[in-house]
Amino acid sequence: MFENLIGQDNIRRQLQDSSLKGSLPHGLLFCGESCSGRMTAALELARVLSCTGGQADWDCPCRSCQDHRLLISPELLLLGRRSFIEEIKASGDLLVRTRAVFAAYMFIRNVRKLLKRFEGLLWEDNEKKLSKYSASIAFLTENLDHLDPGGILMPQDEMEHWLDEILSHVRRILPALPASIPVNQIRSISRWARQTGSGRAKVVILEGVETLQDSSANALLKILEEPPAPVTFILTAERKGAVLGTIRSRVRIFDFLPRSMETSGEILEKLYRYEGAEISLNHFFQGWSDRDQHFINTQVRLFLDNCFSEGENQGLEDLFQYFGKTKNREDFRVFLSLLSEEPRQRFLEDPDLLATVQGQALVSDIQKEINQSAAGALVYNQSLPFLFENLFYSVKEQYETFCTKGYSGSSPA
Repeated sequence: MFENLIGQDNIRRQLQDSSLKGSLPHGLLFCGESCSGRMTAALELARVLSCTGGQADWDCPCRSCQDHRLLISPELLLLGRRSFIEEIKASGDLLVRTRAVFAAYMFIRNVRKLLKRFEGLLWEDNEKKLSKYSASIAFLTENLDHLDPGGILMPQDEMEHWLDEILSHVRRILPALPASIPVNQIRSISRWARQTGSGRAKVVILEGVETLQDSSANALLKILEEPPAPVTFILTAERKGAVLGTIRSRVRIFDFLPRSMETSGEILEKLYRYEGAEISLNHFFQGWSDRDQHFINTQVRLFLDNCFSEGENQGLEDLFQYFGKTKNREDFRVFLSLLSEEPRQRFLEDPDLLATVQGQALVSDIQKEINQSAAGALVYNQSLPFLFENLFYSVKEQYETFCTKGYSGSSPA
């Protein structure tokens, strides 16, 4: 139970103990930065709550656990955006390299995390839009059945061709996903949650609830005020403070810690078979992105180089122009996600500095500025060049104060 939730020992114990005692509330909020294990915990908790076989071990043979391992349970709904293509490509590479049972499960689950967003009941008010993608959705659904974790895998060259086709159809349906969970989908899950069913536990996982528009947040709040008895709502967010206060007051909050480089290396070795990797999980997955990741990684470092130096800004023109031209807010989110790791990593290289209250306060306040920029882009649809410029000068001013006048910060970490 929760064996794959690596590096979050405290949360693993809490979830395991509460699950066995039956003391979990019907609303939970998992908060933490990207790649901290929120979705791993949410999916495993959904399986545990639905288990009919006893202790809910990972290899439990009950039908409910079998369905949850393959993410085909009709009692599980997934909503919200995440980085699908990176996980699917990374697990596809793992499958080709290892041809292992666990790799087949991982790949199937990563594709079905996406397909779950296209279940018919979530699109009841928007069937016309969904029909444009029906062929690719059908292709992915049918072809995943060709990959049997317990059976004989297809030959290597055939598998590589099959994976290319899967990725092609994944890319075709990604544009259909809304940037934030729309209110009509919240209303659909409300109706589904109140339907009389088999009596088995139902679980709804909503990712990125900090990006909900007011109408969606208010609709979700109504469900959380009086949740139907068999339904558990698991919400995830990178920024706890950006989640509506009335929603936070109705859920139990679990704070996921940032994963250390050591923990990231352990995960990459255990789950992805990369030994001796010295990169964060975030950087690992972004390496599988379709975007120009080298450009973004370079600009992240250049951004902080300029923030943490005196004199004229050097070399940021390309990034200003990039965010002035692009309309892709996902690129901006990725930039901010990678940027959020960089100050902590730089201060880790100087332990004496990180050990001071002032150093911790500076890192904490830089994180707050990054979170505000993310909220401005994803929730309030503000101009990307404006957010980028404002973030730059805010961080630069904080660092200059830290160097010249001492620094107390707003809330030391």
